[in-house]
Amino acid sequence: MQNHGINASVSTQNLTFRPGGTPAIFEVIVNNDSDQRANFQIEITAAGEIRNPDYRWYKLEPEVAAAKPPGSSTIFQVFVLNSPIPGFVGTVNLTVTIFSPQLGQQRRLVLRLKIEPDNQPTMLSVELPVREFQVYPRNTVDIPVRVRNLSQQTVNVTLRFAGVDVSWLVSSAERRFALDPGGQTEAVFQCQPLSVVQAPSDIYPFTIEATSISGYPASAEGNLEVLPVGFVEFSVPQNSQTIPQQGGWLPNWKADNTTFELVFRNASNLFQEINLKLQGRDWRKCTFKTLPTTANLNLGETTKLILDVQTKRHWLGIRKTLFLEAKPELSDQRLGSTDPATQNLELRVLPILPLWLQLAILLLLLALLALLFRPEPIMHTRSVKSVGFSGTSLSVVSGADDCTLRLWNINGDRLEPASINYDGLSVACERQHKPKGLLAITDDAVEVARFIPLENDRVAVGLDNGVIELRDVPTGKKRNELQDQKDPKAKGDRVFDLAFTKKDSLDLFSGYGSGKVRQWTRASINDNFQPEPKVIDLQTQQQLSGFQVRGLALSSDDQTLVMSGNYKRFLLWQWNQPPTKNKIPNLSVQKLEKLDQRIGREDYIWGLAFVPNSSEKILATSDSAGYITIWNLDKCQNQANPQNQISELNCPILDRWSASKLSVRSLAFNETGRLLVSAGDDGRVMMWYLTPEHKLDKIKAATGEIIYQSTQKINTIAVKTINQTSAIVSGSEDSQVRLHPHKIK
Repeated sequence: MQNHGINASVSTQNLTFRPGGTPAIFEVIVNNDSDQRANFQIEITAAGEIRNPDYRWYKLEPEVAAAKPPGSSTIFQVFVLNSPIPGFVGTVNLTVTIFSPQLGQQRRLVLRLKIEPDNQPTMLSVELPVREFQVYPRNTVDIPVRVRNLSQQTVNVTLRFAGVDVSWLVSSAERRFALDPGGQTEAVFQCQPLSVVQAPSDIYPFTIEATSISGYPASAEGNLEVLPVGFVEFSVPQNSQTIPQQGGWLPNWKADNTTFELVFRNASNLFQEINLKLQGRDWRKCTFKTLPTTANLNLGETTKLILDVQTKRHWLGIRKTLFLEAKPELSDQRLGSTDPATQNLELRVLPILPLWLQLAILLLLLALLALLFRPEPIMHTRSVKSVGFSGTSLSVVSGADDCTLRLWNINGDRLEPASINYDGLSVACERQHKPKGLLAITDDAVEVARFIPLENDRVAVGLDNGVIELRDVPTGKKRNELQDQKDPKAKGDRVFDLAFTKKDSLDLFSGYGSGKVRQWTRASINDNFQPEPKVIDLQTQQQLSGFQVRGLALSSDDQTLVMSGNYKRFLLWQWNQPPTKNKIPNLSVQKLEKLDQRIGREDYIWGLAFVPNSSEKILATSDSAGYITIWNLDKCQNQANPQNQISELNCPILDRWSASKLSVRSLAFNETGRLLVSAGDDGRVMMWYLTPEHKLDKIKAATGEIIYQSTQKINTIAVKTINQTSAIVSGSEDSQVRLHPHKIK
């Protein structure tokens, strides 16, 4: 059979149609003149029509014909349901296009469609180009709407906006206008939600309806979302309480609890339910409950929770002070946490036996106690925050929350207090301390203590009050004191870490809870540091709002300073290179969002450690999720962002593993860089063996080697190699400084 392809015809050349009446019908007959099976499709277009996928003016039966053999016919019925050109009266040419996917051919036929005037009610079309809108309270959003006249008559249209509070509309909720046949127009309704209290965050459905006297109404629906904004204010009018609340001369053994009043004010547009979590240094020593259990906060409302705290009282001793932290948890966390996120509480606990009665009993039992007396071990009285080796590796300095510095000597596998005695009254932070090994009493709690490289007879101490003290070793004499006198907020800005340049010790870097980093300089090792430091304030950058500097580390070549803190970020500062225009000098940030999808203000990078004496800049970090990550800083890609002064980094990760289910707070490499020691909130000191490529050696110990296990958190560690033995010193929450000797494999 010869291949003639497609042969087609229409049942009529002229067709009449009245909109609103009976559909006009014609047939399209298609013959398969090819030598193969084929199916056929048709499409109809009208001269002058504007194609709109939402407007169907005809339908086909069938939509697509089944494949048929050569010589067969297919009949399509075409039903004209509406005018192809809304509002048009007259004659229009229709083009019928027949095509077959199998044959790759098409055929066109033309017929005339006469459109007569109709007597039907007006037909309107309402369309929202955008159906979803978002707005903050007191802000304005434009809601555009498009109205079309599908009839053949001019019509007066009334357009109404309904569904949200009329007071939110900037102007009238109604529009009136005339539309020509087939014409269209656009209108805009401006919506401005009221104040935060009057506009709860929610999705508000709305309807825009178009009506006319002579026709049917038409409408379109959309949603207006009021976005969350504001904060929940949290305060404690009296954050210090005593058990028992009223003391007396006689023992009161039944009193074991007290209450705190917690006040919450909802200044947001979110309805909130508040549950309370008790944390802080001494929370494990207490039990608590709240009345009511949950605080319900409506918009603009202030409510109170009564926190009932119970703790065990000792029969003997002096007054003890427990430090607690109340942390509210919001049911709707789209605004983060309360403001502030936590409140510090102080609970003073008196012994069951009054002090006078204890003294009386003590006098009676003095002889017996003298026989049984065993000297208490020399130790700190509060949490140890920092330990560090001297350059000679024979001495260790430790600093703690008890406002003291202590000096220790390594004697074989034992750590002993140095053979010094504090000259003076050994009372610090309202506590008596053992004078042996007591190097110095500081003006506030110690956060960090570092021996000055090249000067192993001097130590720098960072305090809670924002002061850096430089003291001689072993006399403990204060030689100098550093605090930014030009910054009124420097007082009380906690010094979380210190770092000296290793080669000359002429530069000292200090990191603060306010997000500032200060660089102190001196001309030579015989000079004092200059009183006016260079200051970088990281929190002034939008991308670092709320950032706290918790850790500092300098690379082996002293060229790169790494600063770590919350939101699981660390920054690189090429501090001795010339600054670039309009940017904080040579500063860039590395984020961990790609590794951890849920990151907030309380997520930290705690530990920092560079591989020592290496030509490469290999950095180890540890975080609050318990992970250790090894980075190659030499191969970081700098992704400049023109909207921010601080560029973002994409540094390659050499290895990453889970070291704990809790925070890993401290890291330290040994001198070869092949051993990495970690410690943290799970009370373990762990040793990790690394390959020459700085990856975890899974052959030696894939899960690490436990060096020491405690029930208390370990805050800090330091490592030195002495006679083929790794000497590891730790400082923990139980006020102890311990030596953990470990033979290297």
